[in-house]
Amino acid sequence: MSQLGEALARARTSARYSQDDVGAALGINRAMVSYWESGTRTPNDRQLSALARLYGVELLDVLEGRELRPRADDLVNLLLRAEDGVDEGATPGIREFVQFLDRFAELASSLDEPIRGLRQSPFVFRHKFTQKDDIRRKAEEVRAHLGLGSGPISDLDPVCETLGVTLYRAPLGSDLSRAPSGAFLSHPEVGFAILVNLDMTPGRRRFTVAHELAHALFHSNETTRVLSHGKGSRESFANRFAGEFLMPSEGIRRFAEEVGLPPRIVDPVDIIHMQRYFKVSWPTALVRLRQMKWLAPETYTELRESVRPVSLARALGYTIHPEEDAQDSERWRIQRFPMSFRRMLRRAVVADLMSAPTAASFAGLAVPDVVQILGQPLGGAEQEASHLEAEFDEFEVTGVV
Repeated sequence: MSQLGEALARARTSARYSQDDVGAALGINRAMVSYWESGTRTPNDRQLSALARLYGVELLDVLEGRELRPRADDLVNLLLRAEDGVDEGATPGIREFVQFLDRFAELASSLDEPIRGLRQSPFVFRHKFTQKDDIRRKAEEVRAHLGLGSGPISDLDPVCETLGVTLYRAPLGSDLSRAPSGAFLSHPEVGFAILVNLDMTPGRRRFTVAHELAHALFHSNETTRVLSHGKGSRESFANRFAGEFLMPSEGIRRFAEEVGLPPRIVDPVDIIHMQRYFKVSWPTALVRLRQMKWLAPETYTELRESVRPVSLARALGYTIHPEEDAQDSERWRIQRFPMSFRRMLRRAVVADLMSAPTAASFAGLAVPDVVQILGQPLGGAEQEASHLEAEFDEFEVTGVV
C-alpha cells in the first residue's frame, strides 16, 4: 500500500465511512475506492479535493502523510450532520466552540505546554451491557475513579479537568425542541471536548455536562462527535448515566435516611430539599425518584404539572441563582472557558508573550475580562484587601502561622 493510500484509508476510517459510503458520495464504484487505498490506482486532483472535503481534513496533510487535522468549518459541519432537525440558530455557537478548541491548541503550542486532554476513555464499554443496572454501575465506576463518593457534586468543572475533558459553554438556542443541549467532539489536538448550551437553566446545564461526559467516556470508541438532540440509544444511555452520576442511588437513600424521608414521597417540599442538596434540576429529581420507585406514577404526573419549583424553593428560603428565572449568556464571559485555558492565557500575558489587549482579542473577550484572570484589582478591591488582612492577623494572633 502506498503512503497516499494509507493516508486515504486512515482518513476514511477516522471519518467513520465505509468504502461503499465514499463511492456513493463521489458517484463512483466502491472498487475504485479500494484501488486508491491499496495504491493500485491514484485519484486525480479533483477526486483528492473531494475526498479531503468528505473526510473533513486538510488536503496537504493527506498528500504529505502528516497527522490528519480536520478543518474548523468541516468539524462544524460534521457536528451539524451528526443529528437531523437541529435549528440553524445553533450554528454560531457550534462554530464558536470549534474555533475555541483551535485557539486553545494554538495557545498551548505557543507556550510549549501540552494540553492534558483525554484521547481514549479509561472505562470499558460493551453494547451488550446497557441495561439500567449496567448504567448505574458505570456511573458508580466514574465516581469511584474520581473519588466522589455518593454525595452531591459541588462543581463539575474540576471533574472535567481531572478527567482531561475540555468543557466550553456557548448559546445554542432556548427552544430545546430544535436546539441541541450540548455536544461531544474528539478534537485532533485538544482531545475530548464537550459543549454546553448556555440558553438553559443552571440545573439543565449541569445535567448536560454529565450527559456529554457519558458520550466522551463510553461512546468515543465508536464516534468522534455527538450532537445531543433528539432520541436514540446513545441519548437514552447518556440521560440515564447523567441522572445516576448526579443523583446516585446510594446517595439518595442515605440523604432520605438522614433527614427522615419516607421511601414513598408525596410532599413536593421533600423533593425540593433533595433537589437542592444534589444541585440538580426539578425534572432530574422527579425522574430519578420515579426510576427508584420512590414516586408513584400518578404522583410524578401530578407534581410535574402542578409544582413551580423555583417559587417553592424561594419560599423555603433557598438562594435562587439569577439564571433560574431567566438565562443570560452575557453573564458568563470568561467563565465560558475551561480553567486550563484561563491559566494558559494568564501565563501568556505574564510572560509577555501577549499583551492584555492581544490576549483579549485572541480569546474574543473584553480587556477587563483578561485583567480579571490576571488577578489585578477591580471594583471592591480595598474591601477585599481589608478582609484578607484581618484574617491573616487572626491566624498570627492565635499562633497558627
